[in-house]
Amino acid sequence: MSFAAVVLAAGASTRMGRPKALLKLHGRSFVGCAVDLAVAAGCAPIAVVTGAIDLPDEPGTLRVHNPDWPLGQLGSLQRGLAALGDPTGVLVLTVDRPHLRPDTVVALVAAFRGAPDCLWQPEHRGRRGHPQIYPAALLPALAALPPDASPRDLIAGHAALRRTLAVDDPAVLDNLDRPEDLARLP
Repeated sequence: MSFAAVVLAAGASTRMGRPKALLKLHGRSFVGCAVDLAVAAGCAPIAVVTGAIDLPDEPGTLRVHNPDWPLGQLGSLQRGLAALGDPTGVLVLTVDRPHLRPDTVVALVAAFRGAPDCLWQPEHRGRRGHPQIYPAALLPALAALPPDASPRDLIAGHAALRRTLAVDDPAVLDNLDRPEDLARLP
């Protein structure tokens, strides 16, 4: 089962005031933390999508540049998907959650492997969060969404495929978008 990942790191981080992808958690950049999560979950290949800033190479990853990053995350996701070939599923990670626990991501991937035709999300205290895993059957539709659409539109249209995995990891709900959010880091 070929299982890939896309790390979304193309944004300008305007609310943070500095590039989130380059911030550090325990000596590792936020983008590096996302790559580490994908590696821990057994993903290969891993596409890191850049845009607003040039990021250092992450060993063992595919570097994908999205010149249209100001149009939003969907374009970055689509460029990342285009670089992956034909995986069975794709784990989508952002640099907003470097504090996700590896066991959370590993458990989510294990749930996907048990039901690889479903779209998977973690759930904490009754609320769905991130990262998400898209099955192969949804990847062409995701890649074909128009620029003004959202992956939420696709998910809503395929609600029967949606599954959640209850996790005890509040980071699945916790975007780090502003400087004051960094205080929540362990």
